Amino acid sequence: MRFAKRKQYEGFSLVEMLITITIIGVVMIISAVTLTTLIKISTVSSNKTRVRNETEFVLELVRRTVRNSNPSDVYIFNSLEARKFNPEDSTVNKASEFVNLTEVYAANLEENASGNEIHFRPYGYDSWICIGFFKSSLDDAKGYILKNNAVDLWGKHESCFENGNNSQDYIMVLNSDYVNIDDFKIAYTISDETNYLIRFDIKAEPVDWYLGQGAPVKREVYRQTVVSTEGLIW
Repeated sequence: MRFAKRKQYEGFSLVEMLITITIIGVVMIISAVTLTTLIKISTVSSNKTRVRNETEFVLELVRRTVRNSNPSDVYIFNSLEARKFNPEDSTVNKASEFVNLTEVYAANLEENASGNEIHFRPYGYDSWICIGFFKSSLDDAKGYILKNNAVDLWGKHESCFENGNNSQDYIMVLNSDYVNIDDFKIAYTISDETNYLIRFDIKAEPVDWYLGQGAPVKREVYRQTVVSTEGLIW
């Protein structure tokens, strides 16, 4: 009597299966970490590039306009604690009813004292240009750099950022909603030729950080420029 020959089946043992799963898991983890890191680097780079571009726009604006002003027509004020900007209606208002704006704008700041506003009049123009840094009245952590024009500011510099007959009908915001201005300092030094050497320091950061939130990179971007007025010496 013949017995039927049993078929033999080949397969993986439990140990082999566990080793294979472990190897695949390690490879997937490494791939996921690498992909996440690349996304973080790309996000951080994009956000900081946006901040650099917007701060460079502000600095280039002051370079082109301030240097063409007479030193006697350049005024720097410190109104950071006295005024706030409302982004909803684009108005600059007093931070408190007890603030006396006339005192804040009574005189130009002393040499090397830091301010947040600069008012100047380029050669050949009747109107003044005002650039200032203000905190939001809705969120004190949010800052804006503003620009406005005014026809006549002699003795009434506090009116430059007020909408009305003396200024434009709107105030231009120089930074977008994606960039927060943490600080903007303006100071001047009088050179030997009686011209002003004006220093502008900007500290800014992106508002949305996305996956780059946990990246070991500083969010802040620091920019500085020095502009000299070109007043004529007789």
